[in-house]
Amino acid sequence: MRKIRLQPRTDDRLSEQFAKELNPTQLAAATAPDGVNLILAGPGSGKTRVIIYRVAYLIAKGVPPESILLVTFTRRAAREMVGRLESLVGAKASGVWAGTFHHIGNRILRKSAEALGISPNFTILDSEDQQEFLRLAMDDAGIFGTGKLAPKPATVLSLLSYAFNVERPLAEVLADRAPNFLDWEEEILKAAKFYAARKLKASCLDYDDLLSHWARLLDEFPERGLVLAKSFRHVLIDETQDTNKIQVNLVERVAALGHGNLTAVGDDAQSIYGFRGANYDNILKFPDRHPGCRVFALDVNYRSTPEIVAFANASIARNTSGFARTSHSARSSGARPWMVSAADAGEEAEFVGQQVVEWHEQGVPLNRMAVLYRNHHDSVLLQAELLARGVPYAVRSGLRFFEQAHVKDLLAYLRLVANPRDETAWRRLLLLLPGIGPAKTAAIYQHLSDTPDPIESLATKETMALVPTKGKGLFAAFVNDIRLLRKSKPETNPAAAIEAVLRGGYPAVVKSRYETPENRLADLEQVAILAGRYDSLDRF
Repeated sequence: MRKIRLQPRTDDRLSEQFAKELNPTQLAAATAPDGVNLILAGPGSGKTRVIIYRVAYLIAKGVPPESILLVTFTRRAAREMVGRLESLVGAKASGVWAGTFHHIGNRILRKSAEALGISPNFTILDSEDQQEFLRLAMDDAGIFGTGKLAPKPATVLSLLSYAFNVERPLAEVLADRAPNFLDWEEEILKAAKFYAARKLKASCLDYDDLLSHWARLLDEFPERGLVLAKSFRHVLIDETQDTNKIQVNLVERVAALGHGNLTAVGDDAQSIYGFRGANYDNILKFPDRHPGCRVFALDVNYRSTPEIVAFANASIARNTSGFARTSHSARSSGARPWMVSAADAGEEAEFVGQQVVEWHEQGVPLNRMAVLYRNHHDSVLLQAELLARGVPYAVRSGLRFFEQAHVKDLLAYLRLVANPRDETAWRRLLLLLPGIGPAKTAAIYQHLSDTPDPIESLATKETMALVPTKGKGLFAAFVNDIRLLRKSKPETNPAAAIEAVLRGGYPAVVKSRYETPENRLADLEQVAILAGRYDSLDRF
């Protein structure tokens, strides 16, 4: 006699796995009813697992994978989620619309490009291509010219993109982020029009276009927009706290026009991408925009020890906004965190440097230690401290501080007054001036090096004769800056010397040549603080 055992149905097996793999709160969030749901998920709370199981649950219920829209913050996150989803539902995972906002926008526009007046074979410009297109557009518009104090294409692109993503007028953005370019508002807007025309003619889009044309589809073509929205039965959005207004409006409109099923996931106690236009209210005021939505708080932390979680809870409890919740650790007890009060940033750096050395002497490898800081310029004193102690280190947030262009510019000023015949310093500073290229720089330096005092010789008629006419005004300002720098007695007061540079014309150079000029000037102010610890320019 043959015995046949009935196997559980796929959804039954998934239910068993759900109960095994998820804690009660995670399970409730993953299997939430249709409608609008908000899942609050702190670090280490299993956020990604819940999202994946939520999608698996929907597919098990019979929702077609291709009708699920999962918007993630990064391409890497999308790949990871789809890969993990495959282990639950198999090949069906590939049918889910998973990706970043720009990836989703690209897919949508490929299907609707012609209606929007765009070639369906459009090319997406990378950042380098965008700068070249804008530079050509600026030439088309006959504006800006080649002046070194005019905004550069990269800066203009950054300002235009920020204004678009936060939905604010360019004038407001200029006032907040680049007040030195307020007088250029009309020219920037004109350049933007020529830039858009060039892209259209070349069948090219940049990343912001992928979102703006998606919005156009919903605004100007309601029938097509409705078909698009109805094609998605469920919309899920990851890292809601780091979305901007444009992004969250797009997915919420798609969900509202479609089936009304929206699941937003994020952490209401952290948001670090405000500098890119992220709007913290996107998660904080989610219940206000969706009255009656269900809220699930993932309150078990699987990553950190109880001591660290308790420390975080105490800190978050003082927040003036957000949702009231307390996390608990699933790990065993560990070392208690320290909270150390320092008199100033210099003492703080000394303390951290000392701890690094002591722990290393106790056998902890240097590559098993990490120091976190809020802004890159906050690391200035620490990097100097580690250098002074002979501790090798790697910087993960960009270049080592003293290797950055604006810091090397500042140091060139100091090197110049310390050694007026420093050719490298002269070349670096002269090349910052309008109308002075490599050939003129070489000629000016050759002339100065043949004089008894190169700095005093800067102001002579012979030197000025070597300067192109259009650059004479700013060259004269440079001469005055060098004189004031020398008068600050940098030999015994390097901090005063740096302050003299920051009071002169160099800040205008930073604002015209470099992106994020305010951050760079903040860097240089940190260098002045560091210099204040030294009574000799040579020692500094």
